[in-house]
Amino acid sequence: MASAVLLVAALSILSLYNTAIEQHRLRLAETVKSQARLIEAIAQFDSLENEDNNPALAGQSTLEKVAAAHQEFEGFGSSGEFTLARRNNDQIEFVLAHRHPQGQKLRSIPFNGLWAEPMRRALSGNSGVMTGLDYRGVEVLAAHEPISILDLGLVGKMDISEIRKPFVKTGLIALGMTILVIFIASRLFFRVSRPIEHIMDQQAETFRTLAETSREGIILASTNGTIEFVNPAAERLFGYQPKELIGASLKCLMPGETSRAHDGYMQRYLQTGLPRIIGSGRQLVARRKDGTRFPIYLSIGDIRTSQVRLFAGVIMDMSEQQQLQREILEIPVSEQRRIGQELHDGLGQQLTGLGLLATSLLNKASKPEHELATKLAHGLREAVKQVRALSRGLMPVDIDAEGFTNALENLVKEIRSHSEIPVFLTLNERIRILDNSSAMHLYRVAQEALNNAIKHANASRIEVSVGLVGNRGCLAISDNGVGFDGDPHKSTGLGLRIMQHRCGLIDAEFEIRSSTENGTEVRCYFTVET
Repeated sequence: MASAVLLVAALSILSLYNTAIEQHRLRLAETVKSQARLIEAIAQFDSLENEDNNPALAGQSTLEKVAAAHQEFEGFGSSGEFTLARRNNDQIEFVLAHRHPQGQKLRSIPFNGLWAEPMRRALSGNSGVMTGLDYRGVEVLAAHEPISILDLGLVGKMDISEIRKPFVKTGLIALGMTILVIFIASRLFFRVSRPIEHIMDQQAETFRTLAETSREGIILASTNGTIEFVNPAAERLFGYQPKELIGASLKCLMPGETSRAHDGYMQRYLQTGLPRIIGSGRQLVARRKDGTRFPIYLSIGDIRTSQVRLFAGVIMDMSEQQQLQREILEIPVSEQRRIGQELHDGLGQQLTGLGLLATSLLNKASKPEHELATKLAHGLREAVKQVRALSRGLMPVDIDAEGFTNALENLVKEIRSHSEIPVFLTLNERIRILDNSSAMHLYRVAQEALNNAIKHANASRIEVSVGLVGNRGCLAISDNGVGFDGDPHKSTGLGLRIMQHRCGLIDAEFEIRSSTENGTEVRCYFTVET
């Protein structure tokens, strides 16, 4: 700021100086030309009035008149003067110098020397204005004009230092004022900014303390995905040394399938401003330095200031939580299996035995008791069927990785048999599920999505498909029902939350799209064997 003020002041003074130089040039040129013409007129008059017809005498008379006239001339400025000179062989002889002390003989200057350049040009018959050294060796602004009738040269000049003096003085004053203003402004600035800097330092220290002591990983990245800050928890979480991640790309923390789509997500958000993850949280899969994958919960925020734009991510390791959730989910499944087994092996066997006794009694009963025994045997057979059906419902279906597609086909067939809505199954590729746990959770996601479509979508068509998208498997369930508006990921429905939860347990990505015009589509992207 101070440099800009000084530069503007310097340019202003320089512009005024150039304008003053030009004005002096014009005035000197006009004055010298008028003086030269006046001297020529006097010389012509003296030549006509000379009775002896002596040109030298007439010229001497003219010089005396000019000298007498210039004695009363105050000049211009403190250094401005007129000089008259003639050439005598290799010397310039000055015959008149307005400011030359009276009674002192005028000096001669070598014609080919460095001094008296304006006079040398006048004596050479040239007319004009220039900057050069006068007969004293002082730099002057001079106008020169030849007086051919007398073989003289006339120069009107003014010292450059005199022309510059007011501008130098003004420049020094401006410099002093600028320094004073800068000093006062600096004092005021520091007085005002010091409390602000103190607050900013406190906020920075607070953030640094929170970041360094937080158990969750915190990462700040630029809009091009370059990591600008990583707290110690994030470094430990991903297995990197301190400062090793600074300047690296966010892609090094993502699995291959996610890193390839990362740039597209970022560019779409920067161009449209429509977020998918930014501003909310989502369960994803991350990659450590050694290449191992682990589940995380990622919350992303968009930080915008006047100077920089950053994305802030808060990362929570979900490994232990997922393991605990798997164990919790297994508890009711085990309990159902136990109850179903007891119904089948205990109450079911007892009812079967009672049914056999009733059949035996039926064969021995008399006619009045035969009808009662028949009803008893029929009731026991129906009870056995209901107990067995209840036992099968309580005992969960065991799904393994190899039998996933068969189990999915059986599920679709069962729904077709109980529902009037047509359900279509498409198996694009025979994919290989990683493990039995992944197969079980994918089956439950499909089961929940199909039940929701049948009960709530009011659809006339349901489609189920399994295939590959890139190098990931994709389970998709879609319907043409009523759908719903708003962000489906923020829904509080229990079924939707269970599907999201199951996808998170197998490190899969859950996605749901819904609208009142196009119905609902549920997708689960999962890892497959390569």
